[in-house]
Amino acid sequence: MKLKEGWMLTDMGGEYVAVPTRESAEHFSGIVRLNETGKDIWEGLAEGLTEEGIVEKLTGLYDVEEDRARAAVARVLETLKQEGLVEE
Repeated sequence: MKLKEGWMLTDMGGEYVAVPTRESAEHFSGIVRLNETGKDIWEGLAEGLTEEGIVEKLTGLYDVEEDRARAAVARVLETLKQEGLVEE
């Protein structure tokens, strides 16, 4: 799974948002807000990590059990899929 081209993650006053650029802006009007965990998952995708690699990243960054990290990754990835921001 990877991020679709045409999206940029930015910090807007302490709030992380994904904004469409180029062609993506023609098909999506608005922004996608992400919390800190969502930002870390986004960055993991941008680094080319697998879903399991992102889980490992989260357990290394936060004091969180692996099953909770896995559930968080699955939720965020599902949201990103629904919004059309990732592709298989």
